[in-house]
Amino acid sequence: MKAKYILQQLSSFPHRGATSNEEKKAAEFLKQALDGEKIRTDIESFKAISTYSWEVILISILMIAGLIISPWLAKLGTAIVLLGFWSYTRHFMGHSIIFTKLIPKKISQNVVAKIPAQQESVRNIILMAHYDSARASSIFAPKMVKNFRKTFLLNTYIGIASIVWAYMGDYWGATIWFKIVCGLLALNHLVNVIIHIHREVVHRFVPGINDNGSGVAAVFEIAEHLKNSPLQNSNLWIVFTGCEEAGIQGAKAFLDQHCADLPVESTFLINLDNIGYGNLHYATGEGMLLYYKYDESLINLCNSLAEQPEYSDIRPLEYRRAYFDALVFTQHGYPSTTLIALDDQGLIPNWHWYSDTIDNIDYNTIQHTVDFTADLITKIDSK
Repeated sequence: MKAKYILQQLSSFPHRGATSNEEKKAAEFLKQALDGEKIRTDIESFKAISTYSWEVILISILMIAGLIISPWLAKLGTAIVLLGFWSYTRHFMGHSIIFTKLIPKKISQNVVAKIPAQQESVRNIILMAHYDSARASSIFAPKMVKNFRKTFLLNTYIGIASIVWAYMGDYWGATIWFKIVCGLLALNHLVNVIIHIHREVVHRFVPGINDNGSGVAAVFEIAEHLKNSPLQNSNLWIVFTGCEEAGIQGAKAFLDQHCADLPVESTFLINLDNIGYGNLHYATGEGMLLYYKYDESLINLCNSLAEQPEYSDIRPLEYRRAYFDALVFTQHGYPSTTLIALDDQGLIPNWHWYSDTIDNIDYNTIQHTVDFTADLITKIDSK
């Protein structure tokens, strides 16, 4: 399998952290590997934030500041908390926030190739996988990660409660018990600050072989398969994105640069993310806060494929635990889906943890993804 070779080479990097030298070296390797397949490839650089931690820290500090002053200046305190929560919602919907432009940027890069259709065509199929790896965090520790969704929702509810409570300072601000509750709410936001400072200071980038070396490796297998059965009516774009783990910035940069070449009505996105172990799914939508349902035109093709005996184990999935590169495209109206494999608890195996190594990869799952995706691409091409 070509996938084994790609994963072995990616394993030789200690990590592929966003905007790091290792991410850049990995991009150069992927370009060389595609060039070796006689696929003309470019590296497209862009400026990006190295980590999402600073945005979360600044959002939490805003909420703390608003709560602290609300017993004396309730309206101002409420406005500050509201600004923090508005930034919180934008952050977890994949958008920039008021602090984004203030955070120092470094250089990341996407690896982009385009294989033209055999016949003149305006249809485009984007086959995407991010190649960067994440920094670990205490919230992704094996004993904690199963509660990730519950913790996120609890933080969201506490954010809403903070707005309401700060506003009540106009009525109860002079009371000691109001100030105590403000302190307790602020303490929860302070915990988020500490967790993310700890993440940046103590934790390291993980190997990222399942997340998302597996998706990258599968793309090479699919490209090799399509060399023998070239697409007649569709241009195939192969896109390896950087900085996905720092806020899907590579996907944004790619779409910003190429949106004129990718009409919404004739472009389809297939994203591969974490397909190295577990039960394979195709996502029908995603979103941590606001849920974005994928366009039915592509999902219906996935549904019809899943009815075939060899793919009967592949299930549809509403994914709400995090978001993918595909979010950028579905927010702009592109038909999209993401292929992802989850364990029996519905979790990504070894998610953002040091155990995400090549020893924990099941190549049968990767091959299953390759077969399904190649057939899906063929279905799109024959539409």
